[in-house]
Amino acid sequence: MRAAFMYGAGDVRVEHTPGPIIEQPSDAIARIVRAGVCGSNLHPYHNMPASEERTPMGHEFLGVVEELGSEVSGLSRRHLVVTRFAYPENTRPARPAR
Repeated sequence: MRAAFMYGAGDVRVEHTPGPIIEQPSDAIARIVRAGVCGSNLHPYHNMPASEERTPMGHEFLGVVEELGSEVSGLSRRHLVVTRFAYPENTRPARPAR
């Protein structure tokens, strides 16, 4: 899959990276359909020190659920979901779009 990474102020690269996998029973994987740049990504874009280590960007998206961990409830495969900036990366499940 392709993902955006920041290496320093103004240095954003789209790179190939391994696809996601279910690691925890509470995980869900969504295929991203649309995404945007969050304002919180703009702060490091202007002042992040250069680094050889990449920092992933992006956490707001519209997607389609592809896989679910065994403890996920309230979602099904093929649900259209949207995430909000306040709950990225498994801190709270995505909600079905209405």
